[in-house]
Parts: sequence; structure tokens; C-alpha cells
Amino acid sequence: MLRKGDHVLVGLSGGADSVALLAVLNRLSPAFGISLTAAHFNHKTRASESDRDEAFVRALCKSVGVALICGSLKDTARPRGISVEDYLRRRRYGFLEKALRKAGATRIALGHHQGDQAETVLMNIIRGAGLNGLSGIPPVRNGGTFIRPLIECSRREIVDCLAAEGLSFVDDSSNTDERFLRNRIRFSLIPELEKRFNPSIGETLCRLADVIRTENDYMTEQVQIRLSRWREGRGLENPTEVPIEELTSLHPALQRRTILEIARDVSAGDAAIGLEHVEAVLDMAGGANPGGSLDLPGGLRVGRSYGLLEFRRVSRLGGRPRGETEPEDPGEPYRFEVSIPGTVRIPGGAMCIRFRELRRAPADLSTQRKAYLDMERIAFPLVVRNILPGDRIQPLGMKGTRKLKSILIDEKIPRGLRGRIPVVADGISVLWVPGVRLSERVRVGKGSKRILSAEIV
Repeated sequence: MLRKGDHVLVGLSGGADSVALLAVLNRLSPAFGISLTAAHFNHKTRASESDRDEAFVRALCKSVGVALICGSLKDTARPRGISVEDYLRRRRYGFLEKALRKAGATRIALGHHQGDQAETVLMNIIRGAGLNGLSGIPPVRNGGTFIRPLIECSRREIVDCLAAEGLSFVDDSSNTDERFLRNRIRFSLIPELEKRFNPSIGETLCRLADVIRTENDYMTEQVQIRLSRWREGRGLENPTEVPIEELTSLHPALQRRTILEIARDVSAGDAAIGLEHVEAVLDMAGGANPGGSLDLPGGLRVGRSYGLLEFRRVSRLGGRPRGETEPEDPGEPYRFEVSIPGTVRIPGGAMCIRFRELRRAPADLSTQRKAYLDMERIAFPLVVRNILPGDRIQPLGMKGTRKLKSILIDEKIPRGLRGRIPVVADGISVLWVPGVRLSERVRVGKGSKRILSAEIV
């Protein structure tokens, strides 16, 4: 948690935990070669009590010779959908990060202890959290910016230490208000568990958090290995694209974690991305429809285009206003003549189509990522291009032709994706819309002698 020469900012509320933390770090500072600054955030939520706490902290820091940075809550307009506790926590952490920069400190030390850890794990179990939640409070976070030196100490040890050192502290009356879930867990649930099930439930929950945190770190590491490969060569402004085939080949646990990591990375920092959103993305990835999109919290839009999931942040948080239609993106025009064998890369790097001639028709002609065409029925040259107004195709099994636009609408492919869909066409008409439709005109039959394979790669 500490290195020689560190400048540590101590979060100091004036309560027992933070006073003990300041005392311990001040005692150890010569041995560790560290310097200290304290930081206090006045929430202004408990009338005169909040100001009393600030006065106490100022006097304490003056008595021990530690510099102090104070801040207070000025904007009380809480956004909708955010609880009081969560809002105050965000403002408090925002203040601490500003104080870190102001003090020129390298770390922020917080006074969380074993009881806080046990309460957090139970609270997250009640809320239905995954591995991240069951990992509890990390002893070290953000590469060591946040440290919690007392995380393995019990509340009793902390209070006994303060008594032995003759140190006073203040009590926060909100810590006994059982309108808050954490306090109900502290004063009702944990005592009942200790009495009827396990007298050491606090230590047990902390060990559970330690074990799960280690396994969670491994899961995160495995996900990052895959994400680094998928993001390779892509600028920050480009959407994150995930090959569906690779995603679905992973263990279900890694699939969920991968989606969650990307969603949290791309969406707004305070987005409430949950399991139901992750499952919705996986359902879209596993569905038969080659196109589709989802608007998720934090301005995150996830689109499916054939074999890819695309994650991007949209400018309007929460997606499009009700009733507004997504504009159709015509994309940049392109037209590439096909060489056989050969590969055509679609502009933007979203897809490549590989062409090669086969000696005989495969047993299974039905596949979403591949098409088989009778070469003797193609009016060469064969090209890959973007969709043009008025494009038509004779869908497999039909006698007449249909407008391509109508087919894409029937397939529920979002307007914003239609203009970026490539087509394979000859001098007469569209022959294949990758992943959507193949033309009856080039259907492979028993008499077909030359077979062209076109495959999304």
C-alpha cells in the first residue's frame, strides 16, 4: 500500500475509524518515509452536527501538525434515480480526488475496516450482485491511488486502540439511522447471524470477499486479454467491435464478464449497467436476426451487424427521444471488383469477404456467414459495393424480385446500419446480401459445375 516517499491524503471524517487511521499513519510516517495531508468533506446534511465534525477535525489536525484540506457540499440538487447515500458518496470521492491533486499527494487512505467489508458483502448479496459485488471493498484500488490500511481490523480493535492512545472522536448520528440499508444490516442482520448461525460471521464474510476478489481478478485478466486483441489498432473514437463467433465460443461466465467490461468502459461512468442489460446483449448476439440494436444506460448503444457486436457511446444519454427515428447512414460509397481467389475488405474494417472456387458443392449449403453461387450464372465482373437506391434481389425460392430496402426492413435491421451493409453484385443485380439473402438466380443445383464460395471472415 505504501512506498517510501509517498505523500498520503488521509480521508478524515472525525469518526473513530478515520481518527485511528490518521494516528497510525502519523506514527508510522518516519519509518515509512511518507508525508501526510488530511482531507475533510462537510456533507452539510446534519445541520450543526456537520459543522461540529469539521471543527473537531480542524482542531485535531492542528494538534498533530498535519495540513488539512476542507470541502463541502454546495450543490444539493440530486439527479433522479440516485439515492442520497450514493449521491453523497460520489461527491465525497470527487472532492478527495481534487484534494489529491491540490496537495500533490500520491495516495488516498480511507478508514474502512472489517465490519464495513462484511456489511458491504451482505448488502451486495441482498441486492443480487455478481463477483464484483461479492469481492467487497478492495484494499487497494485504481492502481494504488486508494488504500485502506485498516480493512482487516475489527471495529473493537480500532476503538480499543483509540482508548489506549487517549484519542477522542465524534459520532455521526446518521450511522444509527436504520432507514439506510447498511445500518439495518449492521444493527439487525449481522447480530442475528452472529447469534443464531455463526459468531464469526464478519470474519467469514471478509474471507469470502478475499477469495472471490482473487478469482474475480483472474476473470478480469482473461477478459482484458481478449479485449486487447479486439481493440488492437482501433482509435479511441472508433466503436469497440466484438466478433460474435469468438464471443459465443467462450464460457458463459466469460461471455457475461466481457460484455459487462465493455459496457462499463464505453458508457458514462455512473451508468447502472446490470445483469439484465448484459443478458439482453447476449440474447441479441445469439439470435437469428443478423441486425439489431439496444440502447442501454449511460448513453451506450449496442448494435449487431452480421457477425459483429458494436459498442458505441451516443451523444444523447439514454438514446433517442421517444418517437424519433434513427437516421439512415448512407456510408462512404465504394465498389471493389472481385478476384477469384481473393479477399475484399469492407471500408471501416467491419468485415472481410473471401472468395474462392470450389471443386464440388458442400453438403450443407445453408449458412449465415457463407454463400455458394453457381459461377456459370454470374454476369461478370463480380463486385462488392455498398447498397444503392433501387437495388433489388430475387430472394432464394422466389420467382420475382424485391427491393433490398424492403427486405432489410423486414429483417428489422436498424436504419443506421443499412447503409453500411455490403452487397455482392454482378452486371445484372444483387446476388448476395451477406448474412441476409442469397439470390435465386445463382442458386447451386445438381447441375452446377463451378461453385463460388463467398465467406465473411
